[in-house]
Amino acid sequence: MPTQPTDTSIPSSAIPSEDADSRQPFIDVQGIEGSTLRATDAGLIVFPRGASSADHDGDRRWRYDQLHEVSLDAYGSVGVIRATVGSTGGTLPLLLLEPQQINAARRIVEIIANLMVSAQHERRTA
Repeated sequence: MPTQPTDTSIPSSAIPSEDADSRQPFIDVQGIEGSTLRATDAGLIVFPRGASSADHDGDRRWRYDQLHEVSLDAYGSVGVIRATVGSTGGTLPLLLLEPQQINAARRIVEIIANLMVSAQHERRTA
């Protein structure tokens, strides 16, 4: 029987909004059906369709130190930004992309990977 991936994201209530949302995002990416992936200096936030940073219902957050890898995969004409969760080793789809967004998303994934490396380095030297 296949195991279900465990959601290890941080609930919105666990991160005070002044810490998470008042920071300028490095990247805001719009996905299919209005979902958004936001990269900040603290981590990644996924807002479901049509939600904004002021509306925390259903958003999911991960600190960079919770993630091991971020990748871009294509399934037919649809692109998927995925992250590998450190605690489980499972991959989670974060954002679905339209076909015309896939090329630009390659650079976005590279930037997020650099943010993750930087966060890991800061944690080691702290």
